[in-house]
Amino acid sequence: MNIVEKLIDKGLTISAAESLTGGLLQATIINIPNASKVFLGGVVSYTKEAKCKLLGLRMDDIEKYGVYSNETSLSMAKGIKQLTNSNVSVGISGVAGPGVDEGVEAGTVYYSLIINNEVYNRVIKIENHTRLEVRNKAVEIIIDDLLEILK
Repeated sequence: MNIVEKLIDKGLTISAAESLTGGLLQATIINIPNASKVFLGGVVSYTKEAKCKLLGLRMDDIEKYGVYSNETSLSMAKGIKQLTNSNVSVGISGVAGPGVDEGVEAGTVYYSLIINNEVYNRVIKIENHTRLEVRNKAVEIIIDDLLEILK
């Protein structure tokens, strides 16, 4: 069962706030037939300022925890959940590479899932891959994680 079928089966809707993946999660969901029954919308917020303006994050919190952190990905998930009123929301941040950014190694992905009121914070490492491979693998892992949680 794919993610759209699972969400339909559970009577849930989904939204996403993406940074590292640049809309790839949303595009992946939308490519599945019947996505319009469950996908409410999303935001690609690539800069700190966009995260604050579009999703309601606080610059003080981003500076305190880092733009690449579970706190930031969770705030992104909360922001998109509030904007769309979805049952399931996803917030994704991290470093696709190459190299280190703000002390975080390439291939480090932070993502948060909110399913109704349950929160799941994750950090994964996707090492020795290109930017595109990191982004693609992150989306694959996030969707697999969602399917596992929704079983």
